[in-house]
Amino acid sequence: MRVSVAHVARSRRYERRPWSPLPNDYNSPEPLRSALDMLASTLGLASVDHVNTLFLQWNDVVGENLATHCEPVRLERGELTIRAVDSQWATELRWMGPLVVERCEIVLGDTSVTKVRIIR
Repeated sequence: MRVSVAHVARSRRYERRPWSPLPNDYNSPEPLRSALDMLASTLGLASVDHVNTLFLQWNDVVGENLATHCEPVRLERGELTIRAVDSQWATELRWMGPLVVERCEIVLGDTSVTKVRIIR
């Protein structure tokens, strides 16, 4: 009886393999926050805590009046992107760019914001 190469390959593909646990360094689960922070740093994004703090304390960064006309959109590779409702507020934010960076440093406690980008 002849056995084809395809038949042997097919039968090997479906063989049961012995069970083995994950390597020792994966024994305990990792908290979701640290996994997200690791992923964010790999992608060049800010940590979850920084983004959360920035969104929650946005009024402290730009002031209550301006905060009603703009919002932070993302923080990526040190660049904070802010969406303004119209060109008047976008111009105001451009003038305040260095001050926004300085206030972000105060609120976040580090220099994770190095420049500001305004979009509408």
